Amino acid sequence: MISSQEARTTILSNVSPLPPKELPFTETLGLVLAEDIVSDLDIPPFNNSSMDGFAVRAEDTASAASDSPVSLRISGEIPAGEGKEFSLMPGEALRIMTGAPMPPGADAVVPKENTETRETTVLINNEAQKGEYVRLIGEDITKGLGVLKKGTTIRAPEIGLLASLGRSRVKVFRAPTVAVIGTGNELVEVNKPLLKGQIRDSNSYSLAAQINGCGAKSFRLGIAKDTREDTLAKISKGFEYDVVITIGGVSVGEYDFVNQVLKDLGAELKFWRIRQEPGKPLAFSVLKGKPVFGLPGNPVSAMVCFEEYVRPALLKMMGKTKLFRPEVSAVLDQDFKKEPGKIYFLRTKLERRNGTYFAKPTGPQGSGILRSMALADGIGIIPEESSLVKAGDKIRVQMIGLPEDH
Repeated sequence: MISSQEARTTILSNVSPLPPKELPFTETLGLVLAEDIVSDLDIPPFNNSSMDGFAVRAEDTASAASDSPVSLRISGEIPAGEGKEFSLMPGEALRIMTGAPMPPGADAVVPKENTETRETTVLINNEAQKGEYVRLIGEDITKGLGVLKKGTTIRAPEIGLLASLGRSRVKVFRAPTVAVIGTGNELVEVNKPLLKGQIRDSNSYSLAAQINGCGAKSFRLGIAKDTREDTLAKISKGFEYDVVITIGGVSVGEYDFVNQVLKDLGAELKFWRIRQEPGKPLAFSVLKGKPVFGLPGNPVSAMVCFEEYVRPALLKMMGKTKLFRPEVSAVLDQDFKKEPGKIYFLRTKLERRNGTYFAKPTGPQGSGILRSMALADGIGIIPEESSLVKAGDKIRVQMIGLPEDH
């Protein structure tokens, strides 16, 4: 058996970002840029008004006040999107809409609410300052500016920037496709009635949700029965995808065929079993450059192993650099005993009081108690060397209850 850290290092050294792919920018949310984005124009491309009101020469409004307004002649109107040329002469004002181009001669905008209009004149009730309510050319982005760097995760603001720049297609590291294969004669699909000795397949659904949640794409290939032939067929199908995940069948039972089938296919087994709880019987192999994760069959073990090992690998394949969950230091609210020599992943509920995090275990911690994961928003890390953590001691906690933000 190897340590948790050794397992992470081994996995991450065997995966790389997938080749870049050019996609429509509207399909890149959550993906990572594989190119630098440089602006070929100024944004905004012209001086424009940030308010509905009147374009004026600031000097024409000198000393204007509500009790002694300045009267200016209205010489026209500039709607947004107007391409017609306007100019402003001394003593004049032009009605202007938000986003409309500033006319030559104008250097300020007086908001509509600070004016009173007559038939052909406008009364200005306050003195305007040069540049007031004017958005200048290139105020946001100047031509030639490096706007987005390779390695940037695309969020809603980045989508908007790409649209502003007219970049309808961009190069990104594509999201990996992940085959999910359940194993075991006891498993049945969700919509099937349970017979004696059977359980519904929950693992492949929770794993698929975890995969999709971090931005990769899951493909459930069904349940491999406990025969070498069916296991071989399902796993062989899995290699049509970028990553293969099997659930169960990696232990030492008479019907555990996964590792043997992978060996027969020529996969290189990098490790099998980790000094941890839950999730000790984790296997990691590589075949033709594709990673294969053999997750344990118990639902908590499978989900914890995904969090600790599979998720970081998928994020790296997507070109991301923030591979791990944020961690906080939290006060454990009750004693916790464990066997020394294994790292323990404790499902916890986090609470913040007076600036300090407190971690409370989510009840029974058995590897088959899926509810312990459903109640958790943190995974507490109890080191290998510890056998007893007392109430009041601080532990590291991975925050798994946050939205995906990598």
